[in-house]
Amino acid sequence: HISSISISPAAVGFGCSLDSVSFNTNNDYDPIQSDVSLEDRLLVSRTLDAVAKNAVSRLNRFTPQELNNLAWGFARLGHHTSNHFDELFEGIGNELLLRHRQFAPQDICTTMWSFANVEYFNAEVYHAAAAEISRRDARCFKPQEISNLVWALATSGISPKYPHAFDTLVPESKRKISPGNDSITDCFAAACAELMRRPNEFKEQELKDILWSLSKAGIRHPKVFRKTAEYLVGCEGSSSENVRGLSGFSPQGLGNLAWSYAKQGQLADSAPESLIESTGRLGVYQTICFDISESLINRLFACLGDEIIDEENKENGVGKFKPQDISNTCWAFATLGMLHKGFFESVSNEVRRRMSPFKSHSSAQGAVRSTVRFKSQEISNLVWSFATLNFKTDGLIKVFAPYVVLMCSDRNSTTEPAYNVETISKYFKRQEVANIVWSCAVLNDYPEELMPLLYTALLGNGERKDITELKEAYEDDGLQKQAVMALLYVQTALEIEAPYLGLSLPNNFPSGWLENAEESETSESTLGDGVTASMLSLTTSRLQRDVSQALNRIGFNHEQEYLISTHDLKEIYGISLCSESLEFLSIDIANANERIGIEVDGPSHFINVLDNSEDAICASEDPGRRDSNRKGGKLGWHFSGNNNKQVNGPTVLKHRILSHLGWQIFHMPYFEWRSLSGGKKNEEEYCMDLLGKDSD
Repeated sequence: HISSISISPAAVGFGCSLDSVSFNTNNDYDPIQSDVSLEDRLLVSRTLDAVAKNAVSRLNRFTPQELNNLAWGFARLGHHTSNHFDELFEGIGNELLLRHRQFAPQDICTTMWSFANVEYFNAEVYHAAAAEISRRDARCFKPQEISNLVWALATSGISPKYPHAFDTLVPESKRKISPGNDSITDCFAAACAELMRRPNEFKEQELKDILWSLSKAGIRHPKVFRKTAEYLVGCEGSSSENVRGLSGFSPQGLGNLAWSYAKQGQLADSAPESLIESTGRLGVYQTICFDISESLINRLFACLGDEIIDEENKENGVGKFKPQDISNTCWAFATLGMLHKGFFESVSNEVRRRMSPFKSHSSAQGAVRSTVRFKSQEISNLVWSFATLNFKTDGLIKVFAPYVVLMCSDRNSTTEPAYNVETISKYFKRQEVANIVWSCAVLNDYPEELMPLLYTALLGNGERKDITELKEAYEDDGLQKQAVMALLYVQTALEIEAPYLGLSLPNNFPSGWLENAEESETSESTLGDGVTASMLSLTTSRLQRDVSQALNRIGFNHEQEYLISTHDLKEIYGISLCSESLEFLSIDIANANERIGIEVDGPSHFINVLDNSEDAICASEDPGRRDSNRKGGKLGWHFSGNNNKQVNGPTVLKHRILSHLGWQIFHMPYFEWRSLSGGKKNEEEYCMDLLGKDSD
């Protein structure tokens, strides 16, 4: 028998010096290179099998540090295939449960990091480890220990009991903070308190791991995100000497940092209605502005974009980013409605460089073996980001087309096309495809080799029997409502802009195709499968009502929320989408006889352009002021209006379609209307000017 004192250092030694048995990306060690790497891997694997078998029956004789070292060595090497692997980690977990008070902070936190890396998820063990940071004084834990622990908790997927305990959007009386009732919530609370108390002690990776862990675990904590942003980039008037900056973050760190902030804005939607009460739902950008202020979030993302494209920064340039890091960062910018043109231009150029071996389907066969592959979600998020921000580059989607066709094809097939629903579903999820096809329409970019694949992925051959086949292939319940709406928009655009592709929707669409639809036949009078006559959920804003009243005063005949259905498209415009009559297009204010429409564009229609723009980065108000208001139980935000806003992709696509249909569409930005200060004469003159009418 090898003693425990010898076994655990051996595991650590292997972990530090040799390449992984099965590749593990959760480390940054430089392994010793080998001339016989396959033989060395097999030798290490056999050795670890022997170590696991030998250690499992006598783990009670290992010290906490030895148990930690043993777990870390296996996690570092990615050795998950030993016959005794599960038994070994179950045994280490049991020892932690029995002796957790004997474990030093480093042993607890690193062991939990190892558990999460090898996907050993025993809820009882995780709760016991989390409780230690509260039972002991969190101040005795080092930053790396704290970040390792919360990272492990977030990765495990073990949810906190009180995810809204720190959410300032939830009324204080309904925030459940009961110390001692849930160790996971308490652990995150302690970690955030320490990060805010001593941020200088946290390395960049440790800092971003805590923020990432909060967002990953579904915990909104506006205070720690605001304090961290202030610490990293400062506020208006802050001296550069008093801010930390972003230069110390790795490419992955920058991507995770951006993702964490964007996810915080998204998480507001997860709060139950019973907690929100009459406060109302906020948009993602509106939420993050309320959390940390509009000026500060703009400053943070402007600095982040500048950091990545800084020519003197060779370590963090976009060329160093992995596909996931590129995708996460772009997704974060787009989700928050922020465009850094320099960054997105750099991403476009980098994608072209990486995809250059795939210029055609024939050249792609050999290139795929020598290129860092883009996963389906990474491609979907990337093109969705460009489309959402309405940032058009020359044929970005065309650059991906040969690669996507190759990844979705059966390479042994002798038929054309070499793809079908089965081969496509091995690479894509259905919602990812819906995002890409929508992006094609927004960017007005319809690659001829890609579009038929996307339609096959979403609709098969368009026959009724394909509905079941698609559900089985994707293991889902059908198309989400968002995807159905996207397809109606896309098909309308294709009928006008790319009829040569010959693509169409099934005649009975979306009956049967919609998520959770019943497979039984139903009458057309009810549109079947629970689909109603309208795909729209419309509300009329106070701003729109004010505009309507002003238009009435100047004698402009109109109606609000004018709807256009698929039936209207066929009867009036000669465009046949499907046999069902569905309302899917709306115009805020319309004179149907003259086909004049007015779109009252609120904040959700705009993005902020961050490049070299102090107006976009700093609002005119004091940056520390939380410029929010609560009226009639509604919580809102006064957005800054400046010349650095431009309409987003969804707004552009809708405008383009309506223009194709012969409508003259005028846009009324919320910030221009707000500048009128409510004066009736000013409002009337503005409306006259907008419509190009004389004021007589």
